[in-house]
Amino acid sequence: MTAKPNGRPRVLVFDLDGTLIDSAPDLAQAVNALLADLGKPPLAETAIRPMIGDGSRLLLARALAASGIEGPADAFQRFMVHYLAFVADKTRVYPDVPETLAALQARGHPLGVCTNKPFAPTERVLEAFGLARFFGAVIGGDSLPQRKPEPEPLLATIAKLGGGSAAMIGDGVNDMLCARAANVPGILIPSDYGLPADEADLKIARFADLPAALARL
Repeated sequence: MTAKPNGRPRVLVFDLDGTLIDSAPDLAQAVNALLADLGKPPLAETAIRPMIGDGSRLLLARALAASGIEGPADAFQRFMVHYLAFVADKTRVYPDVPETLAALQARGHPLGVCTNKPFAPTERVLEAFGLARFFGAVIGGDSLPQRKPEPEPLLATIAKLGGGSAAMIGDGVNDMLCARAANVPGILIPSDYGLPADEADLKIARFADLPAALARL
């Protein structure tokens, strides 16, 4: 899928939602709190999960469309107020994530996050679950004019971590397309968020498989 760098990747960049954390329950709470404000019935979390992955604005637009409304001009701002209140309520870190990040950091890998989630909730959730300490660079969906699958956010994350060979680890098509556009390997850990990815340089079933997978790049 991509040109392999010389040697194994040094810099490792991670997606957030669906890769490090399962945030769908809190995103669903925020969506449904806004729908309640607008006099609409809630959407099932199972309906909201496939809407996640392209950033909060598109998530909200899809939820409003599924509810048959466009929403008021301040819908996104109101949604973000709800989400920041719920951001660490029912969200959970996926199994083996802290231990694997610690092991990769101990091996000397600079670690970063490149997500389409806005920066403010990204920072808050990383702090809430003790993950911020692992990451030397965090780029959110509103940190730059571009978002994944455009390569700029990933390239900016890599640059902040000192540059060099790198890999993108994520759960969906935006992550793998972003990796391809940035000419770095993409490692896929599938989730039930957004559109599935058809192509990846490597596909693994569990986060704990990542250190061994890096040796195969």
